[in-house]
Amino acid sequence: MNIGKSALAFTFAALATVGTSQGASFDCAKASTPTEHAICDNPQLSKLDDQTSGLYYTVISSGEPADKVAAVKAQQEKFLGQRDACGANYDCLIDAYTAQIMFLKAEAAEGM
Repeated sequence: MNIGKSALAFTFAALATVGTSQGASFDCAKASTPTEHAICDNPQLSKLDDQTSGLYYTVISSGEPADKVAAVKAQQEKFLGQRDACGANYDCLIDAYTAQIMFLKAEAAEGM
């Protein structure tokens, strides 16, 4: 039933929001690229990274059909390539994260 998906999405979104004070979705102690360092060094980028990760896992674990999950995973891989191509360019990273968050929110809303 859709109520379960809505509750799951809300729970993951809430957890993603709570976790933003902890930083990026990855271990910043192991950051090795200019992009990773930029994310770890900037609280706004770190928050966007954490939010993107939370939304991504919400969508792929919400019981959607396998073809939709595969499409979301493919888009996430494309996003990661675009994000990494930004290097440490703040504006480029903001644009990449904003576009991916909008995509993931739309995908999450479709499943509710």
